[in-house]
Amino acid sequence: MRKTAPDIRRDGNDEPGQVKEAARRVPSPLTSKSFLAAGAALFGAGGVWLTSPEEGSAASLLSPYAPAIMTLAGSFLGGFLIGWGARRALRTTAIIGGVVLVLFFLLAKIGVDGSAIEQWVHTSLDWLGENLDAAQKYLTALLPSAAAAGTGTFLGYRRKRR
Repeated sequence: MRKTAPDIRRDGNDEPGQVKEAARRVPSPLTSKSFLAAGAALFGAGGVWLTSPEEGSAASLLSPYAPAIMTLAGSFLGGFLIGWGARRALRTTAIIGGVVLVLFFLLAKIGVDGSAIEQWVHTSLDWLGENLDAAQKYLTALLPSAAAAGTGTFLGYRRKRR
C-alpha cells in the first residue's frame, strides 16, 4: 500500500526516504491519463497531417480531420495546464494572503499606522486585476476551441494529489 503524507509516522521510525518521497508527490500533468491521451492525439494527428499517408490506409481516412483534432487536443492541453496552474497558484496565494492578513492584524494591534500600507495594497490589487484580465483575454484568444479548453481547465483544476 502506498503511503501518503498523512500516513507517515513522525516518531522517527520512518524509513529514510519516506518523508522525501511524500514531499515529492506533486500532481504532475504528465501522470494524468486525459493529458497523455490529448498529447498523443495532438502528436498523432500532427504526424498524419504532415506525412500525407498513402491512399487506402487507415491514416488517410483521418487526414482531413487531422487539423481539427490538433486544434481540439491543443486547446484541451492548454486548458488543462491553465487549470492545473490556477489550482497551484490559488493555494499559494491563499497561504500568502493569510500570512499577510495576520501580519496586518498584528501591526494594527501594536498601533502601527497602516494607511500607507493599505493604500499600497489597494493599488497593487487594482494593477493585478487589470493585468490578470488582460492575460485571460490573451490566453483565451490563443485557445481556438472553447469547449475543449473549458473541459481541460476543469480537469486540470480538479487534478489532486493521490
